[in-house]
Amino acid sequence: MYMLDQTDFLLLDELQRDSKQSIKKLAEKVKLSITPVHERVKRLETLGVIQRYTAIVTPKALGKKLIAYCQVKLLRHNGELFDEFERYISTLDEVLEASYMAGPYDFLLKLVLNDMEEYQNFVVHKISKLEIISNIQSSFVIQEIKNTSIIKCLPDDNKKLL
Repeated sequence: MYMLDQTDFLLLDELQRDSKQSIKKLAEKVKLSITPVHERVKRLETLGVIQRYTAIVTPKALGKKLIAYCQVKLLRHNGELFDEFERYISTLDEVLEASYMAGPYDFLLKLVLNDMEEYQNFVVHKISKLEIISNIQSSFVIQEIKNTSIIKCLPDDNKKLL
């Protein structure tokens, strides 16, 4: 496995902030020429360190005004039930994130929806139809305080070294 160095971490920090910036601009920031920066970015992609590039859309701009978190408990802990739930949840557009959890609930789902009516439809007609679920508990976001996809790679004081 390839070991990441400070330059890789700096590139990752920069690409997370703005993945559309040019290789030339990245090269200036990390004080390397264009070719090595291009090769490093390609290597980070090939290694799977960079999974994909995406546009982050503002939900409200699409009429999605409700964010809900659903905690889901299955009837019992059984590999087949977990697999069935995971397959089904993966098909639902309302679910942005799904995590297998330790604690009183088995899964935590993040939903983005138009409104409470769409939430009700999701619960009644989509998720509750699974007979393998024993309990669903939901919480609703009043206001988002922080929403980021950036994972800090290099502490700010280390950037001065480059």
